[in-house]
Amino acid sequence: MRATRIASGLLLAALALAPSPILAQTPDAGPANGLRAELQRFLYDEATAVLHLRSYLFDRQNQRPPSSAAIVTGGWVGLQTGWFYDTLQLGAVGYTTQPVWAPQGRDTTSDGTSLLKPGGYGYFTLGQAYASARWNRQTVTVFRQYLDELEVNPRDDREIPQTFEAYALRGALGPVNYFAGYVAAMKPRDYSAFINMGEAAGAPNVNKGMALFSTKYGSMSELQVRASAYYVPDILWSSYADVGGTIRVNEDLRVQLAAQFAVQGSNGMNLLTGQPFSTFWGGFRADAFWGPMAFRVSYTQIGSAAAWRNPYGIFIGYNKMQSLDFNRAGEMAVTAGASYDFKGAGLPGVIFIASATYGGNSVNAQTHTSLSDNWEYDLELAIRGDIMPNAPDWLKPFNLRNRVAFVDQYLNNTVTSYTEYRVQLNYELTWKGPRLRQ
Repeated sequence: MRATRIASGLLLAALALAPSPILAQTPDAGPANGLRAELQRFLYDEATAVLHLRSYLFDRQNQRPPSSAAIVTGGWVGLQTGWFYDTLQLGAVGYTTQPVWAPQGRDTTSDGTSLLKPGGYGYFTLGQAYASARWNRQTVTVFRQYLDELEVNPRDDREIPQTFEAYALRGALGPVNYFAGYVAAMKPRDYSAFINMGEAAGAPNVNKGMALFSTKYGSMSELQVRASAYYVPDILWSSYADVGGTIRVNEDLRVQLAAQFAVQGSNGMNLLTGQPFSTFWGGFRADAFWGPMAFRVSYTQIGSAAAWRNPYGIFIGYNKMQSLDFNRAGEMAVTAGASYDFKGAGLPGVIFIASATYGGNSVNAQTHTSLSDNWEYDLELAIRGDIMPNAPDWLKPFNLRNRVAFVDQYLNNTVTSYTEYRVQLNYELTWKGPRLRQ
């Protein structure tokens, strides 16, 4: 089978790159105070370094050519200092994606995989380069950084996540964590350069930034409430909120319930489409955990006035699946899924996930004509070293995801189908200074 051969090649290529031991940590005595001591803490004692190796197979077999396929390898290397006088910290992360197999034929091409530049070219990029200052549990971070604030997020479902150029304040006010800042630009997951937020939304000749705010209270283990809002002048605004928590039925059974709602629209001069628009989406989700098994049902509904736009991160609707987002105008989507942790069969760290999603009633927001009814069936087998209780230290950073999606789209008594294979291998090596302060 073609996908199996490709996946095997991917795994071998990535493992050949990964060194087996975790980088050594050698504690030693050092100066306790003074400028020299602070410099040592800043540059060595409290510094961290990360080498994250990632290889990726993407293979979408379309009903009609061309199909989209590629194998890449790469990842990122990051350095972060300690806190100078417990106040200042610096950091940087460089990313790369390089082709292992990048076809450019008439029947199969790497273009469209979002793993490489057009033509199958790899690239390097300085995705993060930041300075942080903190005081009394509040931290200011400036320039290129990693953001994961609900609708503005790293969209990390390919080789390289997207990062942002931002000027942000993070912290906690009592039990509430918050983020407030200005986001000037972003590097999409398949770009080497940063572009402004207006261009990222689809307005190429408009230079705009974003005001972003988010809050979070609690956790899903008990009760969690989250909210966010962003505003890009003359382009787009969006607000999102969700609430969820866990009900412990007995020692063996837990039930998690969650609901979400979001509203979005244009603003100002409406430079994105030339005319005003607005829409919404809402949904709910229920998960049941019973021993090594878990079950999920979820429902989402998109407003019919416009398709939902998610230019600044992966769509976070409960029915976003491997291949389809199920967020077209008017779309109603339902998912049923289950997972099994093979620790119940003596294989901890091996997890199998299966789901089926239906999306219907969607329309073209401009013409109001009906769009296809879509079905997506997803299967995933994951192997994670971090949840293997007796795994050696060198195996804990190992993470392998094998995924396949079968998509059927029905319209006017015809069906269009495709199959999408993904294999992602991650392995991370971390070095930490010998005297990190808690």
